[in-house]
Amino acid sequence: MAAMSEMNLVIEELRTAANALTSVADSLTQMYSTSEETEAELLQERKPLTLEEVRDILRHKCEEGYAADVKQMIADLGAKSLKDVNPDDYEPLVKAVQALGTGGDDDA
Repeated sequence: MAAMSEMNLVIEELRTAANALTSVADSLTQMYSTSEETEAELLQERKPLTLEEVRDILRHKCEEGYAADVKQMIADLGAKSLKDVNPDDYEPLVKAVQALGTGGDDDA
């Protein structure tokens, strides 16, 4: 009887180890998957940005000294203010604003 209970314990430890290895393998796959795969997954999972989220992102960039640039980007979209921006333009606007000051913009 004792041998069976010891065997059951060993089997359970093996299963736990196998689950841990599977989890590590999944994490490594996710970490090292190609950026195209990762971007595609993110696009599928990402919810559309809300006006409040965009406003918060733009406010932070304005506080960093890029208010004139942010206002110009909004104007370039044909809007007088953020509330006039088409929600379909939120994502590209946010990407452009986030690039300000990172060397990814024309102001560098």
